[in-house]
Amino acid sequence: MGSVSDYADRGIARLAMKADLSRTFARSPPAWTIWNRHLHQRLAWAGDDPPIPQSAVRLYERPGCPVGLVIDGRWEQGLGNWDLSCPATILLSTGTITTTQGCMAEGMEEL
Repeated sequence: MGSVSDYADRGIARLAMKADLSRTFARSPPAWTIWNRHLHQRLAWAGDDPPIPQSAVRLYERPGCPVGLVIDGRWEQGLGNWDLSCPATILLSTGTITTTQGCMAEGMEEL
């Protein structure tokens, strides 16, 4: 039964992490600017209440293995998700905005 508890604990931890990342995003005007540019240019959609980024990633090859939200990159319309093998812009939990060369060039995994 320990595995069920472990699975639930990981799910709760993931929700807490995403909530923290959402708060970081809400307090970052530069991240909002990048996200809105992504919505306007790549998705050709912008409304009064645009969606917020939801794809969290971990950067395994960086010190401390930071987590962050993908706020720009290559969007795969057919899959309805980011193509993480391509370069991406990420808002880290520290509030820093960084870029990656993609998961093939840098250890990155969607959470």
